[in-house]
Amino acid sequence: MPKKLKIFLDTSAILAGLNSPTGAAGVILAACFAKQIIPIVSPDVIEEAARNIPLKFPALTTSWQSFLLIPPNVTKNPTLKQVRIAYNILPTSDAPILASAILAKPDALITWNTRHFLRKEVIEAVNFPILTPGDFLHKFLYKQ
Repeated sequence: MPKKLKIFLDTSAILAGLNSPTGAAGVILAACFAKQIIPIVSPDVIEEAARNIPLKFPALTTSWQSFLLIPPNVTKNPTLKQVRIAYNILPTSDAPILASAILAKPDALITWNTRHFLRKEVIEAVNFPILTPGDFLHKFLYKQ
């Protein structure tokens, strides 16, 4: 049996998957629900989703709660030193999420936040691919 992929999910990928079950992010979440992929999130991702869903996507509340029941692997909060290191790579409010992903050592980080996470300097600084949901599917699940 092949090793299950461990993927770190950014809030943007989770929200996209919950909002569009037939889109690429939705297919990834379905694979997580089917236990074909091991989802990893950080406490910051959970907090960000929990804060934004009731305000911006109230219809996703039940789907979000179902996702949490998988349950995803939740990283420990990164230390201040780890966040500072990540901030040197990604000087935005997403540094704690990047720090958590680095600690988790996933097979990939999945995000729709292309403006921050898909910068050349960020991609080159980590030991795992950072991909949009569609790129992840093509690279890992639809490969021949």
